[in-house]
Amino acid sequence: MVKMSETKNLDEKAIAIDEVSSIASEGVQNVFQTHQPDEVVLREVDEIVEKHDLKEYEPLLIRGALLANRPEIIEHEDYTEEERKAILRETTHPLLSLSPAMILAAICASCAAVNFGMDESAVGGAQLQYQEDFNITDPNIQGLTVAAPYLAAAVFGAPLTVYLSNHIGRRLIVFISCFIAFAGCMIQGFANGLPAMLFARLFMGIGMGLNSSTVPVYTAECAPAVSRGAILMLWQTFIALGVCLGSVFNRAFVNIDGSLSWRLMIGSASVPPVITGILILLPPESPRWLISNGKTRESLESLVKLRSCSVSGAKDFYILYESLKFESELEVKLTKWEQFVSLFKVPRNRFALIVSSIGILGQQYGGVNILVSYTTTILTKAGVDPVTAIAGSIGIGGGCFLSTFISAQLIDSFGRRKMLLFTLPVEGICLFWLGGVININDSSLRLGLGLAAMYLYVLFYGTGIGPVSFTLVAETPSISVRMAHSAVCMSLNWILDFCLSMTWPKMASTMTTSGGLYFYGAFNFVVWALAYFCIPETKRFTLEQLDEVFKSGVSPFFKKKLKGLIGKHS
Repeated sequence: MVKMSETKNLDEKAIAIDEVSSIASEGVQNVFQTHQPDEVVLREVDEIVEKHDLKEYEPLLIRGALLANRPEIIEHEDYTEEERKAILRETTHPLLSLSPAMILAAICASCAAVNFGMDESAVGGAQLQYQEDFNITDPNIQGLTVAAPYLAAAVFGAPLTVYLSNHIGRRLIVFISCFIAFAGCMIQGFANGLPAMLFARLFMGIGMGLNSSTVPVYTAECAPAVSRGAILMLWQTFIALGVCLGSVFNRAFVNIDGSLSWRLMIGSASVPPVITGILILLPPESPRWLISNGKTRESLESLVKLRSCSVSGAKDFYILYESLKFESELEVKLTKWEQFVSLFKVPRNRFALIVSSIGILGQQYGGVNILVSYTTTILTKAGVDPVTAIAGSIGIGGGCFLSTFISAQLIDSFGRRKMLLFTLPVEGICLFWLGGVININDSSLRLGLGLAAMYLYVLFYGTGIGPVSFTLVAETPSISVRMAHSAVCMSLNWILDFCLSMTWPKMASTMTTSGGLYFYGAFNFVVWALAYFCIPETKRFTLEQLDEVFKSGVSPFFKKKLKGLIGKHS
């Protein structure tokens, strides 16, 4: 009876959350109503000011609230010419209009991703040497040393984020993760055997899980809707920068005698966490986290700093406050466990989880981590000398880094969905191409065509699934389950990364390198089909407006796309 009662209570809460989603999803009219009578808006502002002791901000809040209610009144005389230009520029030039505080928040948080990329490429270059020093000959153990951080990130780091985020905020989680990353890099750099190496990499993975679950959410919650996609691209951009820097350091240290060579390679990844840990304390905290934790004044002050002008910050604060008020009105309080359950039981949350999971699946099993972690191994097995192989791997991170700038220009205009549907087939073709050319007898031709296939692949990966996958994770969930959603998705991300890195040495020895590349090449076409039928467009919606996109669940969207496809060919 007790168990049945608990189940009933959980179902009732899930229904209540579903009701919240339905209310929010009946359009912005029901979450935030525009074009109301001015007296209604002014009365609401008076209530906010009185309730949260914001008397000194009342004139600013009135002007921001009236602008949010009727955007066309920006031409009214109550707004200065500078304010008109700033707000118009947010629409016409969203990236150029970002405030210094928003730029600082985006860059400081995303710098944490450099450590991931550097470690991944550094280990890829160092593994040939430390495997020899530690006599690691078993393919399973070889894979485990590479993949260990991803296991710890999935099992410990990402789930821990849900607990910490309710108590210490987004920025402090990033700071803690940087300390863990620094310590882990130093320990593995001084490791004297396989046990110490495995411990260091597992420990470092906890920081990876904390970081990857927090940074995209933090930047999404700080960013304006019109430029959110481009700002979220920074996560993938800085991962790619880390991959490139790791490869550069690999090439710089490869000719050093003895074990110092590989120790410097993997030890170099300890520098970015130190820099990020210092910088992350400078930008404002997430305004959505602040207001959700009862810090309304701090939320307003944060948004004023994060927007191009004070009126724009007050406008977004009023929209945020009104949009989130329905949650407290329905008094739906979920425990952490109930948040996880609602991800699967509530259609709106389940649809967002499916969309994000497809992005993560394509990001991991599209093959990029094989190229990042095992480029040197793939090329040396194809007959290329180790020094040339390490030099060639620099282009993997460099190409991905440069392509994210292209993606940043397209994601908020061309759209997430179109970018996936265009780039995924090309990625698959490139892996089939690479799998074929590594069997060519002519060494010069083999190297040239092989590197061309790799570089073309990362160009399209960095334009498509790479940055888009993290964007979808950050922007699709509702606020009540945002951290639970992020934790589940990043756990999935790291589990898949662990499985892929762990199994590649065995796969390459049993299926051959070409067979493994064909497998991952084919997977890109599978993800393309899933993206076509299951991923809607999310560009230029606010995080609250996306409830409208996901309100009905995945089934109606799937059926709509299937009918459209059949109709085109009938």
